[in-house]
Amino acid sequence: MIQAPGQLTIKTINGRNGLFNVGQIDLEIGQFSVRDAMLDEYSEGVYRGTFAIRRIYAGSYQTGNRFVIETRAELAHIWLDNFDERPVIIDEPVNIDPLAEERAAQQQLTQQPTASPHDESNTQQSLANESHEPSPASIFGELWPLGNVVKLDPTLNRELMRAQINYLKTQLQDGKRVWLFQPQEKIWVKQADI
Repeated sequence: MIQAPGQLTIKTINGRNGLFNVGQIDLEIGQFSVRDAMLDEYSEGVYRGTFAIRRIYAGSYQTGNRFVIETRAELAHIWLDNFDERPVIIDEPVNIDPLAEERAAQQQLTQQPTASPHDESNTQQSLANESHEPSPASIFGELWPLGNVVKLDPTLNRELMRAQINYLKTQLQDGKRVWLFQPQEKIWVKQADI
């Protein structure tokens, strides 16, 4: 694992499975694409700080009639110095939703006979089986009921984390968001004046 100062640019894209974030990180050692689930909590913008890189690897996806190979960085941790949440442009081709990649990989694993009977796929399956909007208790599990501060676990499967983020972002009272994400602390805070 390496730690390096740099700049992470996050772009929000509306895909087939809903909104998702992709990133481009500029470090002294190079420029890399980032597809980590932890990006989905952040708003579109530019984030400067120190980044712990777990690994650097080649990633690929197919879109339309193109096959894209890119150098990706997997983030282990982010320590922000400052940030600027605003619309951004990332110099990348059309992006594929990381959730689609995750689902394809998970399908390959579940086709193997060694699938664990009790893991996140059960939660994912129960979310998919609910014909209506899943209850907050089923989305947040042990975190429910929510306190005034919520820290999400980016190691959960991406679909569950997106459901949690969507819930927090869409809770409104008197036209104002109830929950706001604090990027430097990586927590969701319930607004006191609401």
